Amino acid sequence: MYNETGLKSAEVLETVAEPAATAVDLACIGFGPGGISLAAAYSDWRDVQPQGASVPSLRFIERRPGPAWQPGLLIRGADLNHHFLRDFATPRDPRSRFTFACYLKETGRLFQFGHLGGRVSRVEWNDYVVWTARHFDPLVRYGLAVRSIAPAAMRNGAPNLIELELDDGSHMTARNLVVSTGQFPRVPEPFRPHLGPRMFHSAGFLDRISAFDRAAPLKICVLGSGQSAGETLLWLYDHFPNAQLTSVHRGLPFRLVDIGHFSNEVFFPDQVPYFHALSPEKRRMAAQEYHLTNFSAVDVDISQGLYWRMYEDRVLGTTRAEVIARHAASEVEPVGEGFRIRFVDGLSGAERIVDADIVVLCTGYHEPAFPPLLEPLREWIVTDSSGGPEVALDYRVRTASSFGPALYLNGVTERTHGASDASSLSMTALKAQTILESFLTNRNR
Repeated sequence: MYNETGLKSAEVLETVAEPAATAVDLACIGFGPGGISLAAAYSDWRDVQPQGASVPSLRFIERRPGPAWQPGLLIRGADLNHHFLRDFATPRDPRSRFTFACYLKETGRLFQFGHLGGRVSRVEWNDYVVWTARHFDPLVRYGLAVRSIAPAAMRNGAPNLIELELDDGSHMTARNLVVSTGQFPRVPEPFRPHLGPRMFHSAGFLDRISAFDRAAPLKICVLGSGQSAGETLLWLYDHFPNAQLTSVHRGLPFRLVDIGHFSNEVFFPDQVPYFHALSPEKRRMAAQEYHLTNFSAVDVDISQGLYWRMYEDRVLGTTRAEVIARHAASEVEPVGEGFRIRFVDGLSGAERIVDADIVVLCTGYHEPAFPPLLEPLREWIVTDSSGGPEVALDYRVRTASSFGPALYLNGVTERTHGASDASSLSMTALKAQTILESFLTNRNR
């Protein structure tokens, strides 16, 4: 018998009753798509274990107050460059109760969704994220960030456990650890000293922009050439009718995303071991090949929508938006409440000055070679030529033989596992299965 958490009732009681001082078998830092997929795989596996079987304990720590997916970019009308069958469970097991199809059935929208041709909006995907995550509330500590981790239970000079210190002062001890924190917003160097209410990354766009009067004659500068930049500019066009918009690009503006059937097989499961087996230099070459399938490009509807609006402005004799190509920022200067930004043409060397009241940085995300949280364990971690951890095909970090815990990276291994481990959701279910199977196998040795 199951309750609203998706776990058997007896299991929930067991979860609640667990002593705080007991080390968990597997702790996961982060409960975004990667963590949710891992929880779903764990729950499905646990359901089929014989009664009375010994099962490992699993806990998640999430800094947000509740489940959410890119809450700062839940723009109405924006959809995903992602097939709905590549959800948190279907590629692993289509019979799972955590599939997108089960979500549609439970919410009563299965037939209506079918009329839309398979397109999923950002708003609906976020709702699916919340729906799935809520099944695992007893396993998650929300509203807490991991302040630091430290080696614990030292044996022969190496740790047998890992201790996590949370920002409320509490601690959690784990026998094994998954880092599933996701990528970090990329902020170009000239803009970093000026981040604040009027200059911000697109990850927090809707929250930040809500502080401004939509009727005000603001000058808004949007940097970036990808989907989030296009969606942001389109939204500003429609919701800030008196604003002057400037869209700046380091290269050619708003190229169309590569939707080729064959090129997009780069997101298929068989591409992961292929990419992983390459040398670091060949991996970088492969990453350049798949760049336009997921980065610095927009959907055709975004391109058409922007071009149509700008053309219609010309018909009416107005200019509400300007697109500047091949320019990179070289200097940012505060001027009053706004900014003066100096851009340089990468080919001609010509300079251009842009004044802005608001600057939105749609500059993507990056993945540090070495996860900052793992710094206290660096002496036991084997690194590669990039300075990052050596990561096996099963996402386990290679460590010294004396190091007791298993460390896994989930969603932060694009440099070792390729396109499907970047901001794509294509492999989340299968990654979770791989990590869980590796953990269970090593646990039983």
